[in-house]
Amino acid sequence: MTLVLFENSFVTLEEAEAYFDERFDSDAWTNPDSKPDDAVKEKLLITASKKINSFDFVGSPLEVGQKMSFPRDYELPQDIKDAVCEEAYSLLTQESSVHKKNQEANISSISLGAGSVSYNSSYSFAEDSMLVSKTALYLVKKWIKKGFFID
Repeated sequence: MTLVLFENSFVTLEEAEAYFDERFDSDAWTNPDSKPDDAVKEKLLITASKKINSFDFVGSPLEVGQKMSFPRDYELPQDIKDAVCEEAYSLLTQESSVHKKNQEANISSISLGAGSVSYNSSYSFAEDSMLVSKTALYLVKKWIKKGFFID
């Protein structure tokens, strides 16, 4: 699948490359020895965009029936673009994290011999678990609707 701005992604591959050129600790994306090829990067950006697209953003879409939440009646915020990049990076680097899988399985702690790991089991809203990246979630939350309309 080819990445197409506002049809399946909020960020172009070029924008993502520029973002990661300036981001500290982005070796998994930029290191020539280990970085994914462009097709994989596009899939990561598309997946991250689709996940972020599921939030209920403030404002209104520019056109009825458009494929994604943006464009809206305001310019696409840099926060949303950055969130897509952060989520794509987290998908790339944490995909096989055993700790992430344990948390998703609602495991609160594991002990092996003298060592143990405990996971935060505090209550969270459903939207808090929609994204892998906490940074992406923080950036997106600034732009989503809070509360509801009463007529």
